[in-house]
Amino acid sequence: MSKTLFSRLLLTAAAVLSAGRCYAQSEIQVRARQLTGWDQKQREGSCQIRLWVDDRAEVRLRGDRIWVTTLQGAKGRDEGSACSQALPFNAVRDFQIRQLAGRTRVAMAQDPSRANNYTAMFSVEDRQGGGDSYEFEVTWRADTSATNAPAPFFDDVRACQDTVRQRFIAQNGRGSYIDFDAFADRQGASPDRQGQGRARGQGWRDQARDQERIQGRGTAKSRSETRQISYSCVIDMQRNLVQSGVYTYSGESVRMDTRNPLK
Repeated sequence: MSKTLFSRLLLTAAAVLSAGRCYAQSEIQVRARQLTGWDQKQREGSCQIRLWVDDRAEVRLRGDRIWVTTLQGAKGRDEGSACSQALPFNAVRDFQIRQLAGRTRVAMAQDPSRANNYTAMFSVEDRQGGGDSYEFEVTWRADTSATNAPAPFFDDVRACQDTVRQRFIAQNGRGSYIDFDAFADRQGASPDRQGQGRARGQGWRDQARDQERIQGRGTAKSRSETRQISYSCVIDMQRNLVQSGVYTYSGESVRMDTRNPLK
């Protein structure tokens, strides 16, 4: 075999391997369609998740949004998922899954809870080759014993991020914006005043009280500069209000222009 032919074969093999890798770790995000009778005030809800999956995928549901992350194989896709209401952003119980189609089992990876910002996660493994269409139904009940049960669809994370974004834009003007990381952390609930002086976060410990701290990260941008940020909010869970929202810069600044530094 000539050196030229051998080199061409190596290049072809590398291209095939690179193309295969392109299929892995891709993600799509869709908003579920609204089923007939959509009603946010109902205490019981459901979603019919319809997907095409090849090999391995992770599926997340939060509110009425669905993420399909392809871990291995060809890129997964939504095939018309629909919900009777958005998955509540608090006080969910009796969360159930019932598979309707697909040649391998859809597994429940995590139930929605306060710890994961009420995000349900499912895993699909289809190693038979060629991919297949999957359909499963998830059902739930809003917990009427929650202190804010009359408004179980208040998205405290989004409300926090909106407050921080508005504060940032007010400081930096038009053309500035923040890309928030996908998920935020909850530090706990009401501040324990006896815990002042301890390490940060130890005073936020009682999940049953009426306040909660949300923290997260993101990337702040303007026409002249890009910086990483950390943000934090205090939420009044009784009244569904953001009491405060602040941000601080972290990491190195990337400057495109010496004028108008981020504030």
